[in-house]
Amino acid sequence: MSAQEIARDTNFGTYRTQGLPAVDFDDFHRQELPARLAGGVNEQVAWDVEGRAPISIALPDGRAYTYVCEGGAVGIQAGISDQARTVIEIVDHESWLDYLYEFRTRYGLLYSNAVRFIAGDFDSWDDWEPAIRCMYSGRPIYDPASVDFRDRGGAPLDLHRSFELHDDPEEMSHFLRTTGYLVVRRAFETNFIDALREEVERIRGEAVEGELSSWWSTNESGERFPYRLTYLSDKSELIAGLYEHPRVTSLIALAGEEAVPVPDRIEGILAVIKQADMQEDSTGFANLPYHSDCGFGACHLTCPCVLAGIQLDAANAESSQLHMMAGSWGKAYHNRPLDITPERYPLVAIETEPGDATVHYGCGLHAGPRPTGTEPRRTLYLQHYHPRTFDLIGAYQGYNQIMPGYGKGEIPNIVEMQDLQTEA
Repeated sequence: MSAQEIARDTNFGTYRTQGLPAVDFDDFHRQELPARLAGGVNEQVAWDVEGRAPISIALPDGRAYTYVCEGGAVGIQAGISDQARTVIEIVDHESWLDYLYEFRTRYGLLYSNAVRFIAGDFDSWDDWEPAIRCMYSGRPIYDPASVDFRDRGGAPLDLHRSFELHDDPEEMSHFLRTTGYLVVRRAFETNFIDALREEVERIRGEAVEGELSSWWSTNESGERFPYRLTYLSDKSELIAGLYEHPRVTSLIALAGEEAVPVPDRIEGILAVIKQADMQEDSTGFANLPYHSDCGFGACHLTCPCVLAGIQLDAANAESSQLHMMAGSWGKAYHNRPLDITPERYPLVAIETEPGDATVHYGCGLHAGPRPTGTEPRRTLYLQHYHPRTFDLIGAYQGYNQIMPGYGKGEIPNIVEMQDLQTEA
């Protein structure tokens, strides 16, 4: 089977392929989930859903349960509540089990056409999603109000701080593990960056639309261009050697996690390309809203995902830049775009120059919006995932391939995917 054919297969990385036991929908809601709530989970979730309308989860055979928070406690009710703001019908029991076991998130269910909205929508589902993640898999809910960012000495942490190569590695590691990101100035020499830039441009010029190794969009002049180049270690010895570059290995080590190179998994080494003339409404994955790299599922197995970014161009407000939500990695979080504002969350727009390096955890919320000025941005990302990834995901596979249009680049955004469910 070719890499292109593998990338069209979505029957991988599920609870069943991992040999996990099936859980009865009724038994879970009548016995297991109430026991979890009574055993301490209630205290972890009730604060986040207090005052929110209930949500109901149904299967096509008519079985349904409603999650409701009353009097500071979450309860489970049989059936669909008239008070539910959101009612989702998951297409089958198998898909609900993948949701339960975190092999499909709400994004994963939406993009794999495994959910239908009877009431409410993808946006309103967000009301309960972090609580559901915590109730189902124990993932803690991100509470920006309770995050206390401190340096190793106990002083308030400057979230915009950057480091130099010679700085204390323990201090750098503490910053990375606290915030979820790190900027290291002048990590790579100018001539090396020039050589990498030439390789990226060569590969970009050779890219063919429709192949697995490039994603395409349209600029304001109506011209097609690749905005994402993937599996670059297959196309360049220089880029493939980056995984063993001592500077890269030392940067990844700062994460303090077991994470290994994935040259032929989850798009391998990739280049993100931001053109100044990108359309505002370019395909949703050319201008990335806040997301996590494991956002479709299996974060509990593939993460911690650690990415080293090599900046080939300046990244700033004029050229597009990486935006991070400090302290969010490893957590369950709300991701309603209009609510993600500096007043609510510790958002940091990272500014870098060519030759700078970044490190970030892929499971933290981050964004890569459209350039606002005339300058492009090209960044190489060296992805590292937990070794378990190789048991879950085969060569040239990744959870992104559940998206319609994967391998081409013209991927429906959330509104378009939701419209497809409504039409169905």
